[in-house]
Amino acid sequence: MSIFNSKRITIISGIFIALLYLLLIFKDPFSQRTLIPNFEPHPDTFHYINPALNFTKREGFVIGREGRVIKPSVPPFYSISLIPVFLIKSDPRMSYYSNTVLALVSLLFFWLILKRIFVNKLILYLLLILYITNYFIYWVPTLVMAENLTLTLYLAAIFFLLSKTTKVNNLLMAVLVVGLYATKYANIATSISLIFLFFGKVFFGNLTTNQKIKQMFSNLIFLIVFFLALGIFEGFTQGNNIFSQILGHLDSIYKSVPKSDIPLSKTAVTSSWFGVGYIRDNLPLYINSLLGMPNKFLWDNTPIIPKFIGITGVIGIFASITRKNFSMFSLALFLSVFSSVIFMSTFYSFDARYIYIAIPALIFGFGLFLTSVENRISMEKKFIFKSLIFLFLIFYLVTNFVRIKSQISLNLKYAETPWYYISILKSNEYFTKDTVINGKKPILISALPPYLVDYYTNGNYTLLPLSYGQEFRDLELRQLVWGPNDYSNLPKLYKKYLSEGYSVYVSRAGLGNEGYTNRDFNKIVEEFNTDLVLSGCFDQCNIYSVKLKEKDGQ
Repeated sequence: MSIFNSKRITIISGIFIALLYLLLIFKDPFSQRTLIPNFEPHPDTFHYINPALNFTKREGFVIGREGRVIKPSVPPFYSISLIPVFLIKSDPRMSYYSNTVLALVSLLFFWLILKRIFVNKLILYLLLILYITNYFIYWVPTLVMAENLTLTLYLAAIFFLLSKTTKVNNLLMAVLVVGLYATKYANIATSISLIFLFFGKVFFGNLTTNQKIKQMFSNLIFLIVFFLALGIFEGFTQGNNIFSQILGHLDSIYKSVPKSDIPLSKTAVTSSWFGVGYIRDNLPLYINSLLGMPNKFLWDNTPIIPKFIGITGVIGIFASITRKNFSMFSLALFLSVFSSVIFMSTFYSFDARYIYIAIPALIFGFGLFLTSVENRISMEKKFIFKSLIFLFLIFYLVTNFVRIKSQISLNLKYAETPWYYISILKSNEYFTKDTVINGKKPILISALPPYLVDYYTNGNYTLLPLSYGQEFRDLELRQLVWGPNDYSNLPKLYKKYLSEGYSVYVSRAGLGNEGYTNRDFNKIVEEFNTDLVLSGCFDQCNIYSVKLKEKDGQ
């Protein structure tokens, strides 16, 4: 009877946790009640979406518009993972469903790891709830970002690292560690640390010398084959390869190391993406993030983990490295996170999303901390310990109830308005086939990225950039992205099209709080005659006609 009850409790708990997680990540990407159609952050999302979308249209694994293409500057694995949903429906918003599948697979591997490591069911369920209710765990699936696949591959790699050493598991492990780098270049340190553990597991395993040599050789072959496959694929699709990327990163870091008595703080590193001089500023920020301090995660400043989990998680990982039953697990958590923190500290820009894998790692560490405490208390006090964990779980749910309830209510009842998306729909309402005169489509000057507009446009207008500072600001890229024009003087370009008989308009969409976009919009108002032709979205969708002033038209 007790076994039946235990199974029933497990099933009920599993259903409750799965349902709660689904409610937290549930969105309708095709509605106007979610920010998903805005596809921020730009331009990262276009480098992931467009190659997959164009591939399904048989237009190549490229970022293209109007017959002009640029090559993606990110690894291909995440884009490849989007292809199946785009085969079902050729719409970029389908990417949300791919992310949802990845999120559920990540949750599955997180659960499998918990079952393998933690005996205490109460600790297991506590960690599971901490994971699914973490803000970034349920928010990131709404973004088309490689972190979605990174999390899945990382947790799968940890699981197979803890599994038996077989040829199948070794093959899967090789795919996973290469796949991490093939998903995001920032994962290089995590991939390398897991490769060392991959070989270390065989070297220190209970095998004969001949068996170890065979296993090491086969593992090396697996890795070489997948790295070569990645290099060849990148060579064809991007014109570079994995090896040049790795060497480029390492070379930048090496060249930034002071070669004389010049202090590190005086070393010039600003000319490179990577350099040891950045460590001084970035490393403390990453350490603070691990300890639960608020820091930049894209445009958000929410801590990636609560302080009590961050601090005890770090303690738990360190304290368990020398414990026989947890040494491989703790070492994997420590090396993967620590190496990632050190490597990303050499990057010019700080962002906590670069250490996204630290979220499950620290939750695991918190579990190791609790297990370590449990193992050090007497049997008589076990009941008290379990009661405290249960009370802590209740306390956590109560104190986070408002946040969790608000997120579920937002998903099911309320709305976040995607103004970028809606502004494009408003533009479609104004620009119809009737506005195309003598084969000349109207020109809309916009601060929105052209690829975002391409997702939803009716095709009755073309685009020109509003500002020199908006996305794709490189002169060569402007030609490929916006079209073959001289972009050295934007007002002069607008006048050129007006003098050639084109209808020109400017939109307020996408101005936001950016100083440069608002400044350049105001310059257009000053240099041209502008009249409001369409209003909406609390003036965020406003479109104005642009005409030459009398002295310019003469």
